[in-house]
Amino acid sequence: MREISILSSIGEKTFRTYNRIYGGFLWFINVFDLTIDNPLAIEYYISYLLVNVQGYKANTVQAAIQFFANLDGRTINISVSYPKVKKGVLKLYSLSDKVSLQRDPITIKHLTDYLKCKDKVDNFTFRLTSAILVIGFRLFARPGEVARLKWSYIKMLKKGRIKIDLSGHKTDFFLIEKPITIERNTKDPNLCPISILKSYMDLVRNFKDAESPLFSFENDKFFDSDGISKILKNAVGIVDQGVTVSGHSLRIGAITEGLRKGMSTTDLMVGARHKKEKSLFPYLRSEGLAGKNFTNTLFSLD
Repeated sequence: MREISILSSIGEKTFRTYNRIYGGFLWFINVFDLTIDNPLAIEYYISYLLVNVQGYKANTVQAAIQFFANLDGRTINISVSYPKVKKGVLKLYSLSDKVSLQRDPITIKHLTDYLKCKDKVDNFTFRLTSAILVIGFRLFARPGEVARLKWSYIKMLKKGRIKIDLSGHKTDFFLIEKPITIERNTKDPNLCPISILKSYMDLVRNFKDAESPLFSFENDKFFDSDGISKILKNAVGIVDQGVTVSGHSLRIGAITEGLRKGMSTTDLMVGARHKKEKSLFPYLRSEGLAGKNFTNTLFSLD
């Protein structure tokens, strides 16, 4: 009853916010080899959030971590300097320029063009990047979702299919989402996500175990979202210098491609793991305006 009482003490919206922040904190200390007992860990985390233009979250970080620590019956050590670091993070965030991020979709053409560039990069980089591109595109994946995939999250099934466990992603607060099954692409074998992923996995299998990151360099260390973004930018930069790529460009491209092919909003919400239909409105608007030769800027023509 103690745990139930703690859970009942906050509303659903607050729980979702806390869960997202705490999940990010656990990922952060894992990637940067910190421990949850390190009194400086929270300071480093909010500083990391500031660098990644999420400094506003500093107001909630301590409460979120303390909430889950209470659930586990654990004591969290907070350094005496934390209040000053938090104050500084919030001040710097308020002074920073918060310009809307411009990012273009990574398209099917970008994928197919990159897969023709085998001779332009080394073999390891080519196989790693190709796998990230096609799997990320197929999963409508956010960069953080690609980064956190573990070797054990991939299950080989009969008839050449694979199953990927994405539970615990940004909107799966209760870890209840079922794994995603991917079929072979028989219409275009060169773009088959299973063949491309298997080619990469065969290359790195000798230094992987169940808890290893699925995607990594030879050091077997997890990427963070910025690491995935850099790989995507490098890949698209080889085939198209006229676009602005971010870590979310794969997800944007996959959703945009689905809209162009006439996928229903219901199917897209399931595939892209959106909880609300309004999340698709920016993509719908972009496609609608593009069809009329308008840009996303009101009353502005291309």
